[in-house]
Amino acid sequence: MNNRDKKQGGPDKNDAGVSPVVGVILMVAITVIMAAIVASWSSGIRAPTTPTTVGLDIERIGTNITTVITSIDPPSSAPIPLLNISYQNWSQGLYVNYTNITYANVGDNIEINTSSSSNLSRIIIVATYKDGSKKVLYNRQI
Repeated sequence: MNNRDKKQGGPDKNDAGVSPVVGVILMVAITVIMAAIVASWSSGIRAPTTPTTVGLDIERIGTNITTVITSIDPPSSAPIPLLNISYQNWSQGLYVNYTNITYANVGDNIEINTSSSSNLSRIIIVATYKDGSKKVLYNRQI
């Protein structure tokens, strides 16, 4: 065998690349698989909902705390399925009163008798909305 019969570092004549048809099929398959992955990942993501705003008028007279629901915005969120009102007396370090109001709506008047006129007290109001989410509406010393 002489030097002319030896290859000069070029490709073999029998070496062939992937045909264009097979390349296109592979690219389409990869695109479909990636689209399926993105679709399955994004199916678990929910669009954000409009936050619900609840207007409250809270007043303390002696041992009674009166809470009036003045507004619920957007109106489609009304009534609120569960409104939890807790009264905590700091001098005793425990929740003295714990009230669950179901289907609270605009105009509802909720009264709690705290049995104490102490200034060392706190009221906490938590709403549970129709979608199951919870939000603290009020958490202050009263």
